[in-house]
Amino acid sequence: VAIRLRRAYWTSWWAQVILTVISSVTLLFARSVMNAVKTNSSGQTVQTAPGGFFFAGSGIALSYLSIIWTWGGTRLSRRLRRNSTKPYSRIKAANTIRRAVTIGAALNLLGMLVTLIGAEQIVGLLAAKILTMQGVTPFGGGVGSLGLTTQSIQPLDILIVQANTNTLLSHFLSLGCCLILTRSVHLLDPPSVEEDER
Repeated sequence: VAIRLRRAYWTSWWAQVILTVISSVTLLFARSVMNAVKTNSSGQTVQTAPGGFFFAGSGIALSYLSIIWTWGGTRLSRRLRRNSTKPYSRIKAANTIRRAVTIGAALNLLGMLVTLIGAEQIVGLLAAKILTMQGVTPFGGGVGSLGLTTQSIQPLDILIVQANTNTLLSHFLSLGCCLILTRSVHLLDPPSVEEDER
């Protein structure tokens, strides 16, 4: 069981590190470019709308927390495997793994929720950008009412969507590994068939 735990946590850790670092670099690049002041066709300086950076950044921060938690899971597998002086009982090992899996799953579910909210915000801003390009003014305001410029969707907007999608995939893969580990817990300490009397 300790070997299965180690493999699942290492797979999850590497997938999360790669996807989260790529997302972080992409989002930081997009943020720095979007912060640059742009000049529109009439010579006025305008700022482009932020593309859901708060929720996307929060999803990345939760992904980094999940990476740290997953690293702790790899350390747990090492403790379970090498603890020969005072070995864990099956039930104590199952409870320890169950706690680690539960917290990891909750952390990744929260990260997925925040990242999905960020995705909704990003898609909403891109839809508003397209509508203002076609002359439709959302909520009856002018083109500048939402802080949007009348420019087309830029490749940078797609990078923001990609960064958010990578973060979402990072949380999903880690959650999948947590769910796979529940099988290991059931092998160590199967659930009771009889009902507990209270």
